[in-house]
Amino acid sequence: MIEQMTYEELIKVSNELKQLIATLETIVPESGPQDIKDFISTVEGYSKYLETTVQINQDADIALKELVDKLH
Repeated sequence: MIEQMTYEELIKVSNELKQLIATLETIVPESGPQDIKDFISTVEGYSKYLETTVQINQDADIALKELVDKLH
């Protein structure tokens, strides 16, 4: 869990962002406005950031559990 969201909820948000990006990319032509392309790129980066954050936190949870188990 990160803040008030579960890992599953964050992955769901990330996947929804990916779907929105795919939709935008079909609507916006290659020669479309640079602002829109920048926006798409930013949203794509945020989607990847969410995935990475979840993975890092899950790995940290595992490591902490192993440390706690060793202490007891």
